[in-house]
Amino acid sequence: MAIVRAFLLCCLCLLGVVRAESDPDTIDLYLLLKQISQLNQVIARYEKDPIKRSEVPLYSDQKNDLIHTFALRLLNSQEHIGIDIDQNLKQQAHLKQVLLKSSKNNDLYTYVLSTLELKSLEADQQIYDFLEKLRTSLDFFSQEKDVKNLSMVILLKLESAAAKSYVLPPDLDALKLHQLQESLNNYKLKLKTYLEVLHYIQAHPSQVLSKNVLFNIDMHWILDRIAGVINAIFPSSHGLQSAKIFLSLALLLILLTFRKLATALFMKVLDLFVRFSRKDQQVQQKVRDSILAPISTFLLIYSFDISIDILYYPQPAPLKFNMYLGVIYICLLGWLGIALFKAYGAALLASLASKRNGFRREVVNLILKVAYFFIVIIIILAVLKQLGFNISAIIASLGIGGLAVALAVKDLLANFFASVILLLDNSFGQGDWIVCGEVEGTVVEMGLRRTTVRGFDNALLFVPNSELAGKSIRNWNRRKVGRRIKMNIGLTYGSSRENLAKCVLAIRTMLEQHPHIARYADLDASAKRELNAQHDYIMDREHIVSMDDLMGYKSNLFVYVDNFGDSSINILVYCFSKTVVWGEWLAVKENVMLEIMRIVEELGLSFAFPSQSVYLESVPSDLKRSW
Repeated sequence: MAIVRAFLLCCLCLLGVVRAESDPDTIDLYLLLKQISQLNQVIARYEKDPIKRSEVPLYSDQKNDLIHTFALRLLNSQEHIGIDIDQNLKQQAHLKQVLLKSSKNNDLYTYVLSTLELKSLEADQQIYDFLEKLRTSLDFFSQEKDVKNLSMVILLKLESAAAKSYVLPPDLDALKLHQLQESLNNYKLKLKTYLEVLHYIQAHPSQVLSKNVLFNIDMHWILDRIAGVINAIFPSSHGLQSAKIFLSLALLLILLTFRKLATALFMKVLDLFVRFSRKDQQVQQKVRDSILAPISTFLLIYSFDISIDILYYPQPAPLKFNMYLGVIYICLLGWLGIALFKAYGAALLASLASKRNGFRREVVNLILKVAYFFIVIIIILAVLKQLGFNISAIIASLGIGGLAVALAVKDLLANFFASVILLLDNSFGQGDWIVCGEVEGTVVEMGLRRTTVRGFDNALLFVPNSELAGKSIRNWNRRKVGRRIKMNIGLTYGSSRENLAKCVLAIRTMLEQHPHIARYADLDASAKRELNAQHDYIMDREHIVSMDDLMGYKSNLFVYVDNFGDSSINILVYCFSKTVVWGEWLAVKENVMLEIMRIVEELGLSFAFPSQSVYLESVPSDLKRSW
């Protein structure tokens, strides 16, 4: 176990060495606490001044940056705590003797002043013990709950101390009373500072743990060595700044160079848990291709994050910068999760659907869509939380205030959610020719409230999305191969049975050999090429939906004697052209009609035209005489 631990630490040090917070001009943590306390004092004074109250947010931001810096440097062993604990304990012992002596002498002023000083020293001792315990208890395998547990103990003690009230003796002179009040204010201000820092650590334990692996890495030593080499080559260069830039670029190149290696290692780890993909090289390759982009992007952003830390060195990066980087990391993690789910989750569900008595195809398809939706919702909530929003309050406000808003703008919300449904369903896109009720034309743009359609009479139609979502939509553009050609060939009743059969056979043969008529063999090969080109379908989708119908492939071909009409014997011709473009389809249809005419003429048959014969059963005698 110790060997594994050491190996993990070495690997993380090689990848994250630059994130160590080694400061050549080390600042005592206690000095940071004093600076935070001074800012609290300024803020309290400015809040009472109407003129300077507008400057309070500026000092509050400075205080938050200092607290953030304190949390980042907390576990760095090179940062001194700044509290001389031995001297602190000696002063406490001395003050306890003073308290005994002043109590015997009824010296109320000395007793109260010594009590406040003793309480202040005890608070410093508790902070010192907390910091020492953090540094000795936490390691690489520590979790956020460990930080919370350690900080909660001292947090309860200090909150208990801050809740106590003190009454100053009123029978003292004004000078002594002022000194006691000032001492009490300083003590309360110190407790307030310590509590703010501890509450921040409770809320952001990850910032304390983020760099705990690299405590003993001397960043200053590394930069000094790089700066020495640069100064030796370029004497006029700025050594430290040049070293920072060089180290940032070097790490950027290293991380991007090893992105494929990182992807391969990630795949090895996944294969340990996902057994069914171990022998399926095609699934593995597609998964590797899908996760290469998010991992490469992560390494790029991570190297950029490291570069910023180096350039800001020895100071930490701004708090807002880290917040926005956290948003990017959450989005990248969601991207990686979706890619993995599409690969492994969809492949697993497809294998279940292909088994006998397995899931229905519709159910599997619905599971995939619902899973993608929930992944996106989780990502959005995580991003909002990273940005500082109260997720519980947002959900509660949506439940209470959302009802009134929904009633007021129900039509607007109906159109909005209809647009979401249309986007998720992917019923049509920009440039598609659609028919929905009385609306027919080309989709120009689909907005959140309405969809713009250009009619074939060149009129611009604005259709509410709720109307499109509530009606059936015919999308003529969702056809890859196959536009229907249907006609009835009427031949005269004088045609013989043998010639009719020859005509049907000749027309069917002509269509089967026609270069522009869709055939099953051509469509099968075309469908496979289309499947290989679809990056989103990274598993065998034919177990879930009919791919020919989904992508729009039609190759049916029928030529039969259909019925005996009033004035003709009708032959049904039903086939599909390869092209779906209207102009090309008209040309193919014209050619087919001319070929049919040629066949009919060669067989000596004739096209029938509408006619009607009238038979008289009896004729009046006067009419017969006139004949």
